[in-house]
Amino acid sequence: MTTSPSDNKPQLHFVLDNITQLIYSTISKPFEAEDEIHGCGQAALSILSKRPDACINLAHEKLHAFPYKDVPICWRRLYTEASLWNVLRKLKTQGEAGLTDQGDWTADVVRTLDMALILTGGPRREKLIEKIMAGLDKILFPPPTQLPERPSKRQKLEEDHQRQPSLPTDDTIPSAFPISTISPPPLHFPISRVRVPSLSAFQAHLSSTTPPTPLIITGSLEHWPAITTRPWNNPSYLLSRTLGGRRLVPIEIGRSYTDAGWGQRILSFRSFLTTYMFAHPPEPASPTSPITTASSPPPPPPQQKQQQTGYLAQHDLFSQVPALRADISIPDYCFSDPPPPTHPVPGPPVAQLDEPLLNAWFGPAGTISPLHTDPYHNILTQVVGAKYVRLYAPSQGPRLYPRGVGEDGVDMGNTSQVDVGEAMAVFEGEGRGGEELEARRREFEEEFPLFRDAEFVEGVLGPGECLYIPVGWWHYVRSLSPSFSVSFWWN
Repeated sequence: MTTSPSDNKPQLHFVLDNITQLIYSTISKPFEAEDEIHGCGQAALSILSKRPDACINLAHEKLHAFPYKDVPICWRRLYTEASLWNVLRKLKTQGEAGLTDQGDWTADVVRTLDMALILTGGPRREKLIEKIMAGLDKILFPPPTQLPERPSKRQKLEEDHQRQPSLPTDDTIPSAFPISTISPPPLHFPISRVRVPSLSAFQAHLSSTTPPTPLIITGSLEHWPAITTRPWNNPSYLLSRTLGGRRLVPIEIGRSYTDAGWGQRILSFRSFLTTYMFAHPPEPASPTSPITTASSPPPPPPQQKQQQTGYLAQHDLFSQVPALRADISIPDYCFSDPPPPTHPVPGPPVAQLDEPLLNAWFGPAGTISPLHTDPYHNILTQVVGAKYVRLYAPSQGPRLYPRGVGEDGVDMGNTSQVDVGEAMAVFEGEGRGGEELEARRREFEEEFPLFRDAEFVEGVLGPGECLYIPVGWWHYVRSLSPSFSVSFWWN
């Protein structure tokens, strides 16, 4: 027997009461002696429960007083704990008001918790926040079946990530992402491809050359729910896993982090979709890149400002939204034993990882990652759409013109000064463009005379495929369509 919204209201009150009790019973306990939050001082802790907003402001100031890696963990703890006291206050107010105006108050609660996760990682409270989000999901999208009477003991607020969620109906969000408007360039030096190698075969590949070479692996992701039963190419499914798009995500705004005017914003997942994934096509990969198709839409009229690219890039989305983490699995290849690097890897040494680092890369056609290198081996998996990738061996580093330490003191030695999109336009556009193209080519060669001789391999990564990028290999990545990728860093 199904129920109407009014019939469900007592159960929704029960869920809200459950969340409220869970938060209070957790955060009202005395802090353990080894809790890092004691480093904030007794003055801050004495007002935490009564003036959480003041503690949030204090912690926010401290978070921005240091480079993130140097922020004392006590301030991350204080921001998280104060956010939970703030949320507790909001939930009590909503309970007293009788669950009115659900959309507004839930969005406010989600924003408070997601800001804590994005800014601090939510140390010591990750599981609690996950349970709160699961409870909010039950309030926002209650199941249509008759629910049992209120039990005598408080139930666990845990979401079953394996269940198929009910997809929200929303006429403002298209049923699929736009089709590609960017054609892949011709592949002159294609990356080797192999179908589902065994772990031992992949280990043999790692040992076959010094250093190991890139490899495109096909067919190894066919069991992922993200590709099959819970497909990420369905915008409604992604909304269902982000509380109807209320979850917040950090978005890079601009063509590349190496460009002037590049910046970052925190948006709701829904706003990211409507503003960047379904807006008119983004700016091209290079201001005058020839890589377009005859079906590409015409450029906007002069009075219309071109939409900047928005990119959810290198974000640990799966710690923030564990429901999406259940749709993928760590490739077996991350548990192989690669040889040590044969060339120095730019940047400071990195610690040995206990498990792979996962990052999400989600954006429209035209997003790029500029030519750079990472201190880890990488299995780059393609879930939605296609990407063009160009890679250079560590030995080619001197021809790639690495950046140094900038005026701001940031070491950018792992990123090239070369705009690969511009290089492709001026060199692979030979015979087109006349004098203007020739002038651009001369200017490029005067600035980077060695780059044209740098040896590379390249390939197009499609849905269900993954690319092994050895540690220290320089790589440039361009989305040819709306794209969702997951990188697995390991060493």
